[in-house]
Order: sequence, then structure tokens, then C-alpha cells
Amino acid sequence: MNDKRDRPPGARTGKEGGLAIALFALLFSVYLLTFGGVYHASDEMSMLAVTDSLARRGAWDIELLRWMGEQQGSFGPDGHLYGRKGLGTTLAALPHYWLALQVESWGNVQTAMLTNGVVTALTGVLVYLLLRRLRFGRGVSLGTALVFGLATMAWPYARFLFSESLAGMGLMASFFFLVCYGTMSPDTSLGQSRQWLFPLLAGASLGVALLARLNNAIVGALLAVLLLYYLYRRHGWNWRAWLGPVVLFSLPVLAALAISAWYNWLRFGNPLTTGYLPEERFATPFLQGFYGLLLSPGKGLLWYNPIFTASLVAWPAFFRRHRAEALFVGSVVLVNVAFFASWFLWWAGHGWGPRFLVAVLPFAILPLAPALEAASRRRVLALLLGVLVLVSVAVQLLGVTVDFNLYLEDVYAELGLYHPATLFDPAFSPLLRQPVYLSPANLDLALARDGAVNWPGLAMGLGILAASALGLWLAWRDRGRFWLGAGLLLVLLLGTIFSLFSHAPQGHVALAASDLSAMEEPFEAAALTEPLLTEAFQDSYDGRLWVWGVPSKAEVGTENEGLWAIGTGDPDPAAARFQTGRVRLDLFPASGEAFDVARLPAPFLETPPNLGNVVSLVALRLDEMVVHRGETLPVTLYWRALAPMEVSYTVSVQLVDVRGVKAGQLDRLPCGGGCPTNTWRPDDVVGERYELAIGSDAQPGTYQLAVGMYDLATGELLPQSGGRAGSVDGIFRLGDIELKP
Repeated sequence: MNDKRDRPPGARTGKEGGLAIALFALLFSVYLLTFGGVYHASDEMSMLAVTDSLARRGAWDIELLRWMGEQQGSFGPDGHLYGRKGLGTTLAALPHYWLALQVESWGNVQTAMLTNGVVTALTGVLVYLLLRRLRFGRGVSLGTALVFGLATMAWPYARFLFSESLAGMGLMASFFFLVCYGTMSPDTSLGQSRQWLFPLLAGASLGVALLARLNNAIVGALLAVLLLYYLYRRHGWNWRAWLGPVVLFSLPVLAALAISAWYNWLRFGNPLTTGYLPEERFATPFLQGFYGLLLSPGKGLLWYNPIFTASLVAWPAFFRRHRAEALFVGSVVLVNVAFFASWFLWWAGHGWGPRFLVAVLPFAILPLAPALEAASRRRVLALLLGVLVLVSVAVQLLGVTVDFNLYLEDVYAELGLYHPATLFDPAFSPLLRQPVYLSPANLDLALARDGAVNWPGLAMGLGILAASALGLWLAWRDRGRFWLGAGLLLVLLLGTIFSLFSHAPQGHVALAASDLSAMEEPFEAAALTEPLLTEAFQDSYDGRLWVWGVPSKAEVGTENEGLWAIGTGDPDPAAARFQTGRVRLDLFPASGEAFDVARLPAPFLETPPNLGNVVSLVALRLDEMVVHRGETLPVTLYWRALAPMEVSYTVSVQLVDVRGVKAGQLDRLPCGGGCPTNTWRPDDVVGERYELAIGSDAQPGTYQLAVGMYDLATGELLPQSGGRAGSVDGIFRLGDIELKP
């Protein structure tokens, strides 16, 4: 029989499991409700650029960000740009990213940004389970875990894609499994059958942390010391009994280090080269960085997590009950602060609070458990702790609701980049300046982007949160363990899917990316020539081309059978040009052959009409066949040049009824003047999307879409010939559109 000493008092596997799942559901539902889904720093872009290369092409480069140069990467011996970050977060985001590539309506970046929400919610579960293993009560353990997830920087960083969150989860899991090993009685059947498992899991978890950030080797040394302590407590100086657990703990750690060395060799030709530049070094006076990380008004850990004041005060009580574990927790926090204190960028650049210390948050919260126990017996202490928790939650809400970059960009414009005042002058503390930016237009939430609230998404998010809160209460009351947990996970899954669909990429960049995915062919490549389009394009592009972030197509350093230029328009004449808003796709076939119109993402006209025997309308795409007054009708026209044209013709798109009354008209040069018809060569293809505005006073009824070309200087229309479409004054009529009030 299993000895009850192997479990926390009163704990049962199903009961603990149900409460752990409900806790995960509640935390993740909060993170999903406050989901942002966009980049906030170049570190995120660098790691997800590797994910992008892996998911699309099985490669490791970050050529998508080549325009950044060595800001986020270093050049390998093969001349390609590679990121300097660890592999862990890149791999953790890979399943989300790959899945998004398969679903056209899901944003790739948006979906990947859910990664740390899952990671942080799991870390909260580990906090709960660890405290239960240390024989704290369910209420205290649950309360501490909720404080970690909602009243520390863990909440804001659950919305970002920095590597510290994954590192913290890996380290916390390793600590948890070692504590399980250390508190398990070796004399029971459970202890004898599973004693090998926990050191192995602890080593594997540490391996995850090392893949996320190699500096976690320092904490790995502390974990190794803790394992040796537990071995001594269990087996004394019986070295033979130590050998198995030490080997099991070490093997996955060595595997993670080997993977990191292989990754370095793959990128930079040397297993010991990480790609960091000579100027990225430990150059800050130690005491300056140490004070800055803990107490500075700009980046101090205690200011951004006020609840840790209570953890610090309660640490002696934690020590009296669990000396080895308390010493380990204190050591993890102090060692990390000491390590980063001398780093040249100890504040981690752009971020909310001391980003480098996010990995220690789950450890720093553990000593709060004795304080919560004491608060349950003393009303005054409960009141003080309640106020401290509320203040801590308010601080995190500042980091969740408003993009920290708004303040940073303004203050850096005023004082200069990384001015010391932003770190040490209380007047410039983000905690005081951030509230100024609180407004509907500045909300950094996917549900309320640019002040426009997604009401169905908000209702769904609140519903999921309410269901998770109810599930946590039912789990607390020990109701429906298995079915409750399964139901909560299903609700989370369906809610996440709905959220991703409701935040589908929109706009001209997304439309252009979709067109490229539909028209591309294997062995072609692309040059994304406008850096500001990077995030929107990466989010919406589901194709498989090698995309280079370079200022011109001439800088694409790869052999290919065709090259696409993506941006505001390439100056060279292309075989095919497609304009969508301000985004243009230009194709340059390797051998100069004509563009195959069969690749067009639109229905062909059975008998294409032509104008003046110099240009033919080969395809037409109408996204809507019914339109309302005051709206716009999206129309995409695809032309093929039949002969050279000396005149720059204007395209006219109209919506007319049988009497010739127009409900809307749009006239402009092709590509907004970027590709005039007198630059078209025979067999060139030009496509353009038009947003035809419908008059608010137009009469409802059946209208026809009419298209033509004319010389703006003379007003002369190109004569028409061919095609089944009728004409009025030389304008082709191509299809019926229903106009409603």
C-alpha cells in the first residue's frame, strides 16, 4: 500500500489534480482576456523569426529581420543572419506557430503570443503543488499561486514572448520534482517504485530552463546542491545510493547543453560561440546594478511587485519550517540579482520592470505562504496583506492595459535613449508616468485595439473567465473532479479558437500576404523591403517562401527561380504587379518569362474583354455581391498588357444602374500612379484592389459593375472589343451588384 506520508495532509490525487486544472483554467482565462497578440520588443521578434524559419522552411536563420543588422543577430560563416537568443522559447512557440500556418484566419504572431500565457499558468500550478508538497494548506497554497499569477510581473509577461517566463517555469518544475524526491519516504512501495522518476524529471525541467537561457546554469548548480542534500538526508554517506539519482538528474541537463552547443555550431560554426557581440558584456558597477534591480524607481523589483515586501518579511517563518528549501529560494533570487547586476544592460532594455528577474518570480512568492497562514488568524494582518495585494494587482494592470513603449518612446525622445533618469529619478518612473497613457485609444488589448472594442470577443472572454472561476469553486468543494477538469480544458480550447478567429489579421498587408500565398511557386523567394510591414506580414503570411527583410530585391542572397518584392513598389518593371492599398507585390521571374495568369487568385473572365487591343481584363474578384449605402465595395481587377502603350491611362470603376445613374465611381492611375500603363510591357500583368465608396444617398436596387480606361488629358476612352459584357459610353459592364439601404 502507498504510505500517506508520501502525500500532503489530506491530499488525494484526484482532488489535487482537479484543483490544479481549475487553477490553470482561471489563470489562463485571465491571460486570454487580456491577450495582446503583438510584438513589444525586438527580442520577441528575433526568437519568433527563428520559429518562422523553422515552421516554413526547416531553417534557423532570421533573414526576415536582416534590416535590423546586428541589433538582434550575428552573421554566421555562411553569411546568413542568426539570432543570439536561446532555442527554448523558439521551440515552445513552434507548435502554436505551425498550427496558425495551417489555419488562414489565425494570425501567426498572435497565436504564438499565447505561448507564455500557457507557460505562466502552468508555473502558477507548480507554485500551488509545491506548497502543498511542503504541507501548506489548500487555501494558503491556492492563494499564493493566485497572487503569483495576478499580482506579480508574471501577468504582464504572460502577454509577451520573452524567454524569462519559460526559464522560470523550467526552474520551478525542477525545484518541484526535487522537493517531491526529497519529501518522499524511500521505505514505501511508492518511494521505491518512483524514486528514479523525480530526479529525471528535475533534470529535464532544468534542461528546458537552460535551452531558454544558458545563464540558468547558475541556478542549476544550486539545484544540484539541493539534490545532494536530499541524497545525504535519505542515504547518508552511502555513495552508491547517490549514483543513480545523480546520473538521472545529469543526463537531460547534459543533453540540453549538447543541444545548445549544436545550435551554436549550426549558426556560428563553433559550439562555444553564442553570437553575442564584444560590447555586450559585464560592465556595470555591481552595486549600481544590484540597487537598480531591487530598489530603483525605474526598474526595482520591489516597486513592480509590492507583494514581495510581505514575502521578504515572511521569509524567516518559511525558513523555520523548511530550512533547505528557504535557503534555496533565497539563493535563487540573490544569485540572479547578482548575476545581472553587472550586465551592461542590467535593466534589459525595453520592458516592464526588471525583465531579467521574471524567472525568479515563482521562487520569490513562496515565502508568502506563512504570511497568508498568519493572516487567516489575525484580521489586521489580513487587511494589510489585502491592501498590498490590491496595490500589486494595480501595478500589473498598468503593465497589462497600456503598451510600455508609449512612455518609453516619449521619455527617450525627451532625454535620450536609456538616460539614467529613467532608471533612478522617481519623477521619471514608469509607475508614475504610465497612468497618463490610460485611455481607450491606448489600450494594449486585442479585444480593444485602437479604441474599437470587439464586443463578441469581450463577451466570450468574460464568459470563459466566469466559467473558470466557477470551476475553481467547484474544484475547491471537491465536485466532479474528472469531468470538471475535462470540461474546463474544453472551454479554454474552444474559447481560444474563437478568440483567434475573432482577431484574424485584417488590412491591406493581410490581403497582400494572402494573395502571395495563393500565387507563389516553389523555389521562389521574397524581399520584404519595408521594415514597418514586418509584423503585419509575418502575422498574416501563410506561404512557404524564404522572405528576406532587405531594402531592395538586389540584396536577397539566395538563388531562386523567381523573386517577389513586397513593399511600396519596386522601381524596376516587373512581369506582374499587384497593388493592395499601399502594399505592392512585384514578381521578377528568373528567366524573364511572362507571368502565368493561371496563378491569379481570382476567377477568370470566360471571354476577356480588351480595350483598344492594347490591354485585356483577364480576371475579376468581387468579395461582396451585396452592398449597403455608405459602405465600400471591394473590387480587384487583373489586366494583361497586349501591346506597348504610349499613354498613361486612368482606370475608372463605377457602379451604375440600367438608367446610367451612378451609385459610386472611382478613377485613378494604376497602382495609384506607381505603375502607369505606359510602363507596361506586352504580357505584363497588373492587378489592383479598389475600395469603391457607395454614396449614402444612392437608391437601392440592382446595379452593374462597370470598368474602363481613358486618357485623363483628353477624356478619350479606350475603345472596347471582345467579351460578352455590354457597354455604356465605352465602359464594360461586368456583373450585377445588389444595393440595399
